[in-house]
Amino acid sequence: MRPLYESSQDIVSESKVLVLIEKAWGCRGVKLPLKAQLDYLLLRHDRGAAWAEIKVRTNPRGRYPTYMISLSKVMAARELSGASNLPSVLVVQWTDKLGYIRMDTLEKFHIAIGGRTDRNDAQDVEPVVLIPIEEFKELNET
Repeated sequence: MRPLYESSQDIVSESKVLVLIEKAWGCRGVKLPLKAQLDYLLLRHDRGAAWAEIKVRTNPRGRYPTYMISLSKVMAARELSGASNLPSVLVVQWTDKLGYIRMDTLEKFHIAIGGRTDRNDAQDVEPVVLIPIEEFKELNET
């Protein structure tokens, strides 16, 4: 079994982003079990509205030309969307912006090999999806 790398600070940071999502989109997020592969089911009037993956980064939005996410995460998002007829969104909090993109309808992306190498975990390097940063929409409270 792989170790879990999610720290208590990661959970706090993710929760702060969820509050912004709930306010901006008029929904309520319910944390999903690990086997779902995405973080939340967003509910509106107690009915599913969207699946959500939340990421918090320690760099500004424009530092890299693309956003890297695991191909398996995108595949899980598309599978959930296909089975439920609900959209799947990736929400990213950078140090200077909050953005989102639909994962179930991604059109502009590249496949590569990538991931983390600082934890000496060979499973951290895998097929990834590289999404151009300019494809992200800014999430505002208005």
